[in-house]
Amino acid sequence: MAADPESSLGDAVRRGRDELRDAGEEFAGIVADIREIARGEVELAKAEMGEQASLLARTAAWGGVAAVLGMLALTWVFVTMTLVLAEFVPAWAAGAITLGVLAVFTLGAALAARSRLKRLTVVPKRTVHSVREDVQWAKDQLKSRRTTSAGATH
Repeated sequence: MAADPESSLGDAVRRGRDELRDAGEEFAGIVADIREIARGEVELAKAEMGEQASLLARTAAWGGVAAVLGMLALTWVFVTMTLVLAEFVPAWAAGAITLGVLAVFTLGAALAARSRLKRLTVVPKRTVHSVREDVQWAKDQLKSRRTTSAGATH
């Protein structure tokens, strides 16, 4: 018995419509996943920036305390050093020697502060890495869907 050409065409149209609907639903699912991932990345970025801001605040507070106490202590150390040196050399030379030692200590402190400042970042590195992975995942999903759709139609 010969197949009804009209029935075969109708079946093909229904199958095509079903495949198109399935593809649309799958694409909508991927888009929803991408939106959810993007929301998560924004939250991660906020958390990471909050951590960095907190680290900066704690570092600044301890740096301020150390600076004040250090200045007080060094003042007395250098006054004492100047007075002791003044017993052996003229007062102006004792002052100059003390100033030179103070300059060396200041340079050391500045270099230590600089090295700590280099560790501070304003770019949320973990988030950037995660976003790159998410973009690659989305590309892979879309490519996979295209390949699957192309294979299903042939």
